[in-house]
Amino acid sequence: MANKGAYAAIEIDDDDELQFQSFASSSASPNATGNISSSNSTPQPRPTGFGGTGAFDPHRSIQDQAGARPIWSVEYYSKFFDVDTAQVMERCFASIIPKENFLDVMQGSPDLYGPFWIATTVVFVLFVISSIVESINAYTAGTPYRYDFTALTFAFGTIYSYAFLVPAVIWGATKYFGCQPNLLDMLALYGYGLTIWIPVAVLCVLPFDLLRWGLVILGAAASGLFLVRNMYPVLSRAEAQTSKSILILVVALHGLLALMLKYKFFAYTVTAPSQPPAPTR
Repeated sequence: MANKGAYAAIEIDDDDELQFQSFASSSASPNATGNISSSNSTPQPRPTGFGGTGAFDPHRSIQDQAGARPIWSVEYYSKFFDVDTAQVMERCFASIIPKENFLDVMQGSPDLYGPFWIATTVVFVLFVISSIVESINAYTAGTPYRYDFTALTFAFGTIYSYAFLVPAVIWGATKYFGCQPNLLDMLALYGYGLTIWIPVAVLCVLPFDLLRWGLVILGAAASGLFLVRNMYPVLSRAEAQTSKSILILVVALHGLLALMLKYKFFAYTVTAPSQPPAPTR
């Protein structure tokens, strides 16, 4: 019986040894009842994914989402249109009445929304104002009036070329001479610089040619000063002769735009009403 008891004790020791050498996690230990205690366990971090705050987080900013898009996709350009009405109006007023540097007004976030719609509005206003004036002249002359859609085509080509093609050319020239310009800043300057032509075009409906000349000169001077003032810090990075040449090019193209608008849309004469022929006796 003693041998049997000793054998039984050895068997229990073996079982205890097997029970002690558990392959469970070191962070969990068996309690007295044989259950695994979870008091020392550490919760694992939640994996990112559809339910986490990782790649599918709906609160990402539009700029971050657009930055991950390829340049040929529409989503890539959405960050350049991420402005509200208050920002656009503030930039429009800052281009007409410049109190500070326009780049400071934009706060390092130039947009294409304002330049696009300002250019579109200028095209629309030019066509409407010229159509109104020509229809009044046709009415007073007693002749039928037909809309001149070539004026719309001319306005579209002129304004959009000046708003987007000219700043791209100036940007390429300044970049070639080491001025390190920003293309979006250049597009924003030229786009918002067209704002002054909206009230000028509306006021040029008045039938006084001298007044129209004064309005065109005022608009050209205000927008030209706006461009020169904000572009000079960039142009001054080049050599003196180079920066002067580029500045002359900027002013010359701006003056050419003003003359084209004056002679195409604001150079009209008011026709006196036609008098009926006197009756013959």
